[in-house]
Amino acid sequence: MKLIIVLALVFALIALVLLLLQHRMIYFPRPYEPGRLSRLPAELLLLDYTTTEGKQVTFYLPPRERPQEPPGRLWVMFGGNATLALDWMGFIEGSPHTRDGFLLIDYPGYGENEGRASPVKILESTEEAFRTLARHLGVEPSALESGMGVIGHSLGAAAALQFATRRPVERVLLIAPFTTMRDMAVRTVGYPLCYLLTHRFDNRRRLAELSKRPNPPQVAIIHGDADGVVPVEMGRELAGVAPGITRYIEIPNLDHMSILEEAESYFYSTTESR
Repeated sequence: MKLIIVLALVFALIALVLLLLQHRMIYFPRPYEPGRLSRLPAELLLLDYTTTEGKQVTFYLPPRERPQEPPGRLWVMFGGNATLALDWMGFIEGSPHTRDGFLLIDYPGYGENEGRASPVKILESTEEAFRTLARHLGVEPSALESGMGVIGHSLGAAAALQFATRRPVERVLLIAPFTTMRDMAVRTVGYPLCYLLTHRFDNRRRLAELSKRPNPPQVAIIHGDADGVVPVEMGRELAGVAPGITRYIEIPNLDHMSILEEAESYFYSTTESR
């Protein structure tokens, strides 16, 4: 009986620690280095806004052609767990499409943003960043939705999908996505501790929702078979959720970060100008 009590207390202690520290186990925010925001390219705009988490900023790269007007197509970009919005600049600066614009999202607590990230808070911040851009351009948010696309890497794939279920997007590019955050928790802490998870990103469900739309988006999933962070089996499984709208590309010998270069090549070779 004493052994049972001790084991129960140990399990309860572990569960309490996981509940209190799971945010630190999921998100790895980092600030911009000193002076980084004072050295932004002249064409890149910093837009500030406020959410329930406090002051936030987002970045907008206008189209090279007619930059003062709404873009022909807007791409909303979501980075991975330990990356920042400006880390996308190398990916997008080479865009051959002169009428594309790019909205780069930092999560609450990342970069210059106040607060803490969670699925709900990330979605709230993204929606407000989107509305802030519309106000800056002097248009209704709906004016930016024509042909809109989202791109997300790893955690950003989940953030991109939950935003996509709120807006009529045309294209979705998911780079090294997981199936659900609970599946990732199983890999980290196992059963039954995975059920303590409160940050419940569910990419399976979001993809299923998108596939049921009258005009569903085109979805591409790119995964490297040497990914040691998000196993490639998760990308394969997601591709089977909505096969009618999804193209799956698996690249040999690429890991969780090196897949980004291949994704950039795919992105610019398969998207047309608007």
